Amino acid sequence: MVANMLMLIRRELWEHKALYYAPLVVSALLIFGFILAFFTAVFTGASFQVAVAGLELTGAPGTLAGGSALLAVPFGLTSFVVAVVIFFYGIDALYAERKDKSILFWRSLPVTDTETVISKWLTAMIAAPIMAFAVAFVTQLILLLLASLAILFGGGNPVELIWAPLPFVQFWILTFYIAITMSLWLSPIIGWFLLSSAFAKRSSLLWVFVPVIVIAMLEGIVFRSGHVSQLIGERIGFAGISGLTFPEDMMVMDEDEVARQLLAGDIDILGALAPIDFLLSPGLWGGFIVTAAFLAGAVYFRRFRA
Repeated sequence: MVANMLMLIRRELWEHKALYYAPLVVSALLIFGFILAFFTAVFTGASFQVAVAGLELTGAPGTLAGGSALLAVPFGLTSFVVAVVIFFYGIDALYAERKDKSILFWRSLPVTDTETVISKWLTAMIAAPIMAFAVAFVTQLILLLLASLAILFGGGNPVELIWAPLPFVQFWILTFYIAITMSLWLSPIIGWFLLSSAFAKRSSLLWVFVPVIVIAMLEGIVFRSGHVSQLIGERIGFAGISGLTFPEDMMVMDEDEVARQLLAGDIDILGALAPIDFLLSPGLWGGFIVTAAFLAGAVYFRRFRA
């Protein structure tokens, strides 16, 4: 079954190239923009020395702000773009194969409907986020190297200003952890997309939103409550997720003090990780139960609605 699953995930990536093309395009644009800004500064006579002097003058806050931007921007933009791609992938994954009749070919292979649906869920939940993180990671390294080159042009030492003080490994572990926990937290949302895609005979996008809106409206009219919309809002807004736990004293520090302690190693970023709390949280397992129900429905409709 594992071999079948890996083959099916490769098939999904082969059929839906946007899952990895999208982060690659974001990466290329960021790198091109950075290179363009660098050469623009060179040809317009901008002083790299002034920028380096400002970085040295601000100390820890400046170092943390500059380094964090080089780390956070690629991760944030890539995550956003991949989230949009996953949304359209989810609502189209099971609908498109019925629409173009390719389901007849795939059913001729020794693969069950259950394996097919689960592979699509794993592609959206695990494969796409990991690829996005990998692309963001490489982009961060390239931007850091380009920033180091700019610092050298300004007469500064990039090792002292960027590479030595910033806890890169901790940042990368933290961002990877966030990517995985957020993905798992959104599991029922992806499950609903796949169920809607399997059920819809046309316009799968409408079937994603219309039933939810109708149920929420009926609940408001009949019961005078808004539990459905509240639950969906909390899930999408990551309310109740317990994957990170920051020290209370850190929450009351000013930004300069946080930056100083981070660079000095007095604050352990990885100490904020709370994987046990996350894995034992009722919200996560409740989401998995709902996801299982949605995926079971998607398997049923894929089998009998072709």
